[in-house]
Amino acid sequence: MSSGIRRSRSHAVQAAVAVSALLLLGTLYVGLMRATVRVSQLDAEHSASNRDGMYFYLHTGVLLLGALSGFGLGKWLNGLGIAYAVLFVVALAVVMVMAHLGSYTLACQGHNDLIRHWTC
Repeated sequence: MSSGIRRSRSHAVQAAVAVSALLLLGTLYVGLMRATVRVSQLDAEHSASNRDGMYFYLHTGVLLLGALSGFGLGKWLNGLGIAYAVLFVVALAVVMVMAHLGSYTLACQGHNDLIRHWTC
């Protein structure tokens, strides 16, 4: 007879899976940003509205993917899907902000076009 209580994975497994998934999602985000650097260079081909629209969909998509994967992993790991979804969205948002701040700082020191084109 099943009592309906879900057995939780060990804390080490939960931490390892969560950190691995966040590293994978962060790497995916940086890779997507690197693949779209050309769009951030405004010229006759790419306008500011095209760039902004592409960034909106890219960031929204990665955050949505993070929320869905966090929810799924949380449900599988210990039944706390919402908690993991929130954790993943917040962690990815921090990664996004830090990546852009770091990229801007490096761009102003002569290393432009890492994840986007900046004008200093």
